Amino acid sequence: MTEVSCRSMHDVVAFAITREEKARDFYRDCADSAKNKGIKEFFREMAEEEARHRQLLADLDLSAEKPFSDLDEHGNVKDLHLSDFMIDVRFSPDIGYQEALAMAMKKEEKAHAFYKAWKGRCASEKSEKLFSFLAEEELRHKRRLEEIYDSEILQEG
Repeated sequence: MTEVSCRSMHDVVAFAITREEKARDFYRDCADSAKNKGIKEFFREMAEEEARHRQLLADLDLSAEKPFSDLDEHGNVKDLHLSDFMIDVRFSPDIGYQEALAMAMKKEEKAHAFYKAWKGRCASEKSEKLFSFLAEEELRHKRRLEEIYDSEILQEG
């Protein structure tokens, strides 16, 4: 499923679940293939975060009047834009910590942009709220990774 069907909220949520599963599987594959124990753990944590998102979406009660009332409103997350100045990094089993962080930041940046772009494409308030939430979540992940990168990579020098 590469395109969102806006026919129903079930379609929108199913699409979002599929995206979260693909992200989870990607990070799991990285964890399984990485040679460094710390890098394996980093990718496992990333996979767990995606799995939590998938479960959050799967647990939504779409028959409820306000199915998204349980979704946390985080407010506006400030983007540090560190990944704006990075190139895409491809995974290799020997990947280093700096490269793993950069790769994850770029992945979260792209997920944020994707959900943000879809926010206004489905003509329903519910789908807009869902895409806004998902975009904000991806930005929160990116921000967390940028903070780690800033404190553990940039501040080291």
